[in-house]
Amino acid sequence: MPGTGRALAAAGVTPVEATPGTGVLEPSLEAACRRWADRPAVTFRGQTITYRELWSKVEALARAYQRLGVRAGDRAVCNLRNVPEHMVAINAAWASGAIHAGTDNDLTGEELSWLVDRTEAAALVYQPPSGAADPLGPLEAVHEARPETVVVVHGAEPAGARQVSLAELLRTGAAQPEWQPHYPGPADTGLLLLTSGTTGRPKAVMETLRGCWAKMQFFADALGAGPDDVHLLYLPMGHVFGLRLSLIALLTGGRLVLLDRFSPAEAARLVSEERVTILPGMPTHFTLLLDALDPARHDLSSVRWAVSAAATLPRPLVERIYDTLGCELHYVYGCSENFTTQTTDREEILAGSVGRDVFRAPEGEPPDGTIVAVDPEDHRPLAAGEVGELAFGARGPVHYWKAPDAATDGRYYTGDLGRVDPDGRVYVLGRLKELVNRGGLKVSPTEIETAARSHPGVADAAVVGTPDPVLGEAICLCIVPAGDTRPDLAELRAFLGRTLARHKLPDELAVVAVIPRTKIGKVDRPTLLGAVEAAGGPTERLRGR
Repeated sequence: MPGTGRALAAAGVTPVEATPGTGVLEPSLEAACRRWADRPAVTFRGQTITYRELWSKVEALARAYQRLGVRAGDRAVCNLRNVPEHMVAINAAWASGAIHAGTDNDLTGEELSWLVDRTEAAALVYQPPSGAADPLGPLEAVHEARPETVVVVHGAEPAGARQVSLAELLRTGAAQPEWQPHYPGPADTGLLLLTSGTTGRPKAVMETLRGCWAKMQFFADALGAGPDDVHLLYLPMGHVFGLRLSLIALLTGGRLVLLDRFSPAEAARLVSEERVTILPGMPTHFTLLLDALDPARHDLSSVRWAVSAAATLPRPLVERIYDTLGCELHYVYGCSENFTTQTTDREEILAGSVGRDVFRAPEGEPPDGTIVAVDPEDHRPLAAGEVGELAFGARGPVHYWKAPDAATDGRYYTGDLGRVDPDGRVYVLGRLKELVNRGGLKVSPTEIETAARSHPGVADAAVVGTPDPVLGEAICLCIVPAGDTRPDLAELRAFLGRTLARHKLPDELAVVAVIPRTKIGKVDRPTLLGAVEAAGGPTERLRGR
């Protein structure tokens, strides 16, 4: 374990004997840090901190929040990358009784200011996007939209009186008087989980800490995680799946190894040197990682679980994971609204099923542990094996922040096309909703189309998802040029990059004569996709793909 030894020695940590994994979660990070105080908790860029050190940082930031006026029920937005401070910010918000809302690190000023204003955030913990030419530029829009929000900056020097340094808050907070955490109550909202919506703006699912803990226990039961485990995380902690996986690692006493931006070569190195045992990723990540493996340099024999979600796992990729990694596979299907199935059964996964083990939430939380296929028009339940819209049973409504509830009739309708076989196995066959599933990240076509139509060289625009062997689906922007000189893909990406996050930028460009639409004016995406395919594919593709 050469990498592990170096990281722990650099932090002055002596590993202690671990107990067998049971998959049982501690009730809070505070409890985990008290139980495993001297054990290694988080490794990042070769440096490791113990559970004791991690909790001291949480306490310091929570004390600083109290001094800055962050109170119970307030919202704290966090757009940090996968860094130890992200875990600190999550738990400092909860220890203050506040509501944590995580989001992408690469949001533009317009996107970030909308979210901060929408949630009426008391605090924003901000890290400049990687490689940003103007690191603090997005904060100008935030200050204008909501000047009363405290902006805590990590990874850059704060500018002006309305910004404070996270490092300084951790330093001064540690020196403040004794303090006691006060977490949100059992029925209080503890998280806002952002979803990708077809209207181009996310909705925020309101989740309790009790509901979050129960969902994590559902996953941990399958993994049997414990103090012997080392978890690699490059899935963003600003998204719900990355958030849950990071907490599972720490609430079971394991060590969390963070990678702030996915690189196949770096992921392979970390798995080998840190002796990673639990390896999550989307199909795109696993494809790239397996392609990057060099048996002469990479030893992946420590991996006992691969964990995947958010996108279909092709059978050839499943077989590669089993054969090359020699581990078991935990396959998850679900949504931020707290509805989930999972399976670890090889036969089910190889057959393309997402399992039949449906999440059952604590009493008072929405899910009830059932899933059926229904007619998309009248929501009539279909017979076993018939294809329809997948719908989860719900004991109560799903609450969104400042938006109408869902699941008000006892079912949550996923917008996914699928079937349930006579044995209860669920198969996801596609989507009724129009989101493009780019590498596991759901992207709204409407948002991209609206921005593209504002380009002076674009008369009309629409987006379709096209098959891609690595991403699953690529974003294909279809445009009708406004004149004789049309913009190329590079120009459109640069234009759209002013207002859209990087993962929303088009991978492909197709020039068409007309955007087909339905009778009520909606883009006819199947017809448009067929026209692109009939023309021989996109006009231009992003280089390097």
